[in-house]
Amino acid sequence: MMFAFLMSLITMFMSPAGVAAAPAQPAAAPVAAAQTQFDWLGGTWRTDALEMQCKVTSAGAACREEGRSAAMKGAEADLTFTGAQLKVALPTIPASTFTEIARDGQSVTYEMKTKVGVARLRFTRDGDTLKVERGNDKTYATTMTYQKG
Repeated sequence: MMFAFLMSLITMFMSPAGVAAAPAQPAAAPVAAAQTQFDWLGGTWRTDALEMQCKVTSAGAACREEGRSAAMKGAEADLTFTGAQLKVALPTIPASTFTEIARDGQSVTYEMKTKVGVARLRFTRDGDTLKVERGNDKTYATTMTYQKG
């Protein structure tokens, strides 16, 4: 399941039609606002197969995800949350930039327009649980659930 999630994320960025140029981005939020917008994301988050370490920065949050299980060995991703943008970098493809479209407490949703539609990511924290959902503008196809610690 976790391998499928990572592969679906990689596939989303490697669409045969390619990714359309990102639309103009809104001005970045002030640094103080960014610190409070992402402090809920800070810490270490784990599944049986993945570990994501997130650090709150002066600009937002920086997360590094790596595989922990034999099946996920070598899997890695870097996520950078700044103002209204999320940059996702995977080792074998160029970084992709998503734009924030919704925020509610400890939940934030991003989307990126592609030549074949819309890619969407939602991050939601509920206590010691972090849910990361991946999908499009109609539905979320996959969900990863991480535990704090």
